[in-house]
Amino acid sequence: MKRNMIYYALFAVLATMVVSCHKDPPITDTPTEGGYSDTTEMWPVKKISRIVHCVGTLDYLTYDFVWDGDLLKEISCTMYDGTSLGRTILEYEGGRLASVYPCDGAGRVYTDGTMHYHYGEDGRLKRQTFMLPMRATGNLCPQTYDEIVPCELVYSYSDNGCVSTVHANKTKDDGSVETSSYLFEWNGGNVTSITCDGQSLINNMQYDNNPNPMHFPMGMETMCITNMIFEGVLGNSVLFLGYASCWCENNMTTLVSGNGQCSYTYDAEGFPTSKTITIGGENTVYQFTYKPDRKCK
Repeated sequence: MKRNMIYYALFAVLATMVVSCHKDPPITDTPTEGGYSDTTEMWPVKKISRIVHCVGTLDYLTYDFVWDGDLLKEISCTMYDGTSLGRTILEYEGGRLASVYPCDGAGRVYTDGTMHYHYGEDGRLKRQTFMLPMRATGNLCPQTYDEIVPCELVYSYSDNGCVSTVHANKTKDDGSVETSSYLFEWNGGNVTSITCDGQSLINNMQYDNNPNPMHFPMGMETMCITNMIFEGVLGNSVLFLGYASCWCENNMTTLVSGNGQCSYTYDAEGFPTSKTITIGGENTVYQFTYKPDRKCK
């Protein structure tokens, strides 16, 4: 049976969406490189309330963030004409991210696209499991699907606590498992290169020295990966995460596509207030607004 669902394709977002996220899953109360807490996750101290994607003079897409104390609870996306493109909802257990699932513009929840988080005794993210919606032809689908395929991401870490390898496993109908292996290289708290099965996906990425407001303790589904097996699991409301270079402490100043330029403006604390991407003489601007009740730590 075909069912409607909203998805995004990470590789399609790569050409236009650029904001930054975080280094690893949960970090300690006294952060160290790649550190973790076995009880809670730490979201950014300064919390984004809204990102507006501007094309020319048009506020084309607006992303709104809902927080419950220090935890991000929801991201919603609205088009310039007020049309809802849906929501992404985050759920927690004991302060730790447990599941993320998409809703469409009408409020329908799609459990087939839910991402589940699994942690080890050391507090590190060990696995993410989800069902990948697919067409009967075996291709990923943007709107309808006929079947769902069990998938998982399995994490390994280097001695300094940074993610070193992620194995992406997809279980086929015959029980066989198709695996892709992603290798990560770091410079301090920023990812500088990613390879998949020996093929370079990104390399020599550059960053500023300012704090990244999208340093979210999520997983690889928000990395700038061009050929992930789970394209679109999180829904349209997190489109901008597709080119976020997540896990990074600072803001990415180079484009994965390599065919344009990007620049920032910052507030007095060094957090981005806007990011401008220039490709072929055309500008795309992302404007950042933060919650006024930031708690200083």
